[in-house]
Amino acid sequence: PALLTLEASVGVLGPDGARTIPIGAWFVGPRETALKTGEVVTGLSIPIPDSPHGAIYLKLQRYEGEDLSQAGVTILVTADDSYRIAFGAVGPVPSRAHEIESLLSGSALTDELIAEAQSLVPGAISPITDMRATKEYRARICEVMLERGLRAAVARRDGHGPAYGTRLI
Repeated sequence: PALLTLEASVGVLGPDGARTIPIGAWFVGPRETALKTGEVVTGLSIPIPDSPHGAIYLKLQRYEGEDLSQAGVTILVTADDSYRIAFGAVGPVPSRAHEIESLLSGSALTDELIAEAQSLVPGAISPITDMRATKEYRARICEVMLERGLRAAVARRDGHGPAYGTRLI
């Protein structure tokens, strides 16, 4: 999800030449990418926000050090209260939460605004049930992660957020 919030792109080269794929179009299904037969990845472009910003990635896993996550959210907020939010490990592919971003953008963060954003989470994530978590659990934990992540990203942007590596979940 971090690459989605940073609006990264993937460079590929194949029999038909070079092309650039926005990261939002890169993931097309579970364990499936937009890479065509005969193509190889040649690079990854990650634009760095040019204005002051705060960001956070929250990952929930069952065990300390476990690689597979049950849910993840990345939030980036800029000085002008523009938000980019992406969820991962909750649906078939990582996805941006455009409706939540639109709701939040341009507004100062309040408890009421966070609650309204949380109400949009189930529609933003298309949660699945698998061996790691049920879709109901994923929907609820993503609401919690969104709240904690929003508060932490804004605090980091404002210069007094949690230290990197601090447990928020």
